[in-house]
Amino acid sequence: MDHYDLLVKNGRVLDAETAFDSIADIAITGGIIERVDPDIDPALADDTIDAAGLWVMPGMIDTHVHVASAADLDRVRGLGLQMVAAAGATTVIDLGGSMEALTAGIAARGSGVNVGSLGYLKPGETVPEGRLDARQIGKIVESALDAGSLGIKLLGGYYPFTPEETSKFISTANDMGAYVAYHVGTTETGSRLDGLREIPALLGSSGRVHIAHVNAYCRGSILPVDQEIREALQIVDDLRDQVVSEVHLARPNFTLGKCDESGNVEADVCRNCLRLKGYPTTADGIRAALRDGYASTVEATRTGLVLVTGERGVELFDEGDTDVSMSFPVNSAISAFQLSAARRTSTDSDRDFIIDAVGSDAGALPRNVNVEQSMRLVKFGAFEPLELVLKLSLNPARMIGLNNKGRLSEGKDADLTLIDPVEGKASHGIVAGRMIMLAGRVVGSGGTILTTDRGEHAIEPSGIPLEVIDVSQAMMYSGRPPRST
Repeated sequence: MDHYDLLVKNGRVLDAETAFDSIADIAITGGIIERVDPDIDPALADDTIDAAGLWVMPGMIDTHVHVASAADLDRVRGLGLQMVAAAGATTVIDLGGSMEALTAGIAARGSGVNVGSLGYLKPGETVPEGRLDARQIGKIVESALDAGSLGIKLLGGYYPFTPEETSKFISTANDMGAYVAYHVGTTETGSRLDGLREIPALLGSSGRVHIAHVNAYCRGSILPVDQEIREALQIVDDLRDQVVSEVHLARPNFTLGKCDESGNVEADVCRNCLRLKGYPTTADGIRAALRDGYASTVEATRTGLVLVTGERGVELFDEGDTDVSMSFPVNSAISAFQLSAARRTSTDSDRDFIIDAVGSDAGALPRNVNVEQSMRLVKFGAFEPLELVLKLSLNPARMIGLNNKGRLSEGKDADLTLIDPVEGKASHGIVAGRMIMLAGRVVGSGGTILTTDRGEHAIEPSGIPLEVIDVSQAMMYSGRPPRST
């Protein structure tokens, strides 16, 4: 007779890949889904979760977080790992972090989540100062892979390269089978619609890339917001066979306040935010924006980071000698909504979303709201429940090439997120059949690092469990699945 480690009973089981939507039980053994059935005897399981009234979906996968910053945000290691688990995530991809900080964070405050990382490209730190030739670019990508990263992240809004260098980084990563993500912007364009317009030329006919937070380029900096949205959707749709993409649904953004010796703000993103409201792009401009409540910085508390404005914000800004995280309420709700819900027009009954996933661009930052905001879109009618699962789990799994995640079929990884549809929040997080979160309280520890076969040797000495994945299976390389009918 069958016997199971864990049984999740009576939940509304939602699986986007098979279009399964029904009250059912899920039996788990050895971290794998053994059985999905309308009624499984609880006597067959060592432990049972009664999910009556809850939605049971494949574990939420956030393809854009920051839990392993090189600066080790506010010197609290592992804080972001706790915060993503509390929000219902079971797997996350750090889009530009330090593997050293990641392993230290898992050791200090791991929450049980699976986490992969992309190497960040910062001149003077991970990249030589000055212009780069093809040989140097190749070595930089190789170094990221050798350190255990899945690939690289271009931070064009903060550390822009020339268009030629940017294009070469992308093509080199593609040639090496590395994952590559891009926060748009080069020395010729900004982290705005103009940077998005540049992508077709950067990719040519064969380049492949993950476009980060498309909504961040539709804030009305160049055209009215509605026109920027339409143009952004057209660009992404035209590049459908070459790009994957995500949108975040939080009003506040996050950027860097660091100023040079003359007091001028260095980051293009921060400068754009100040300009939107007429503040000078200087340290004094940031101080004025903080006092007015337009700008915020962050402060660590026992449970996570919180936004701080006013005089306390100015104090933190000055204590950090301007080199602090900043936030501005500049993300357009209209942009986030329309980009998330936009679909390709087609004569077929099935219409694909243009933007693949909902990400957070959060982690340690206080805007891990993927589930809450996506549930609001369900209640509004922009998403069906299975479409929410597509955006939060199945498509993200496809984006990274995680073929055993994002699904609730027998034989797949037993990573689950349970949602309370009344509260509109995640209520349970389960990874490999083990509870990591209950009602916002993180009960998991440790974690698993996603790496490549090339980076396996770099992770092993840490003693942290690892999973080797094949990036060639990532959707940007393997292609989009056939359209459902």
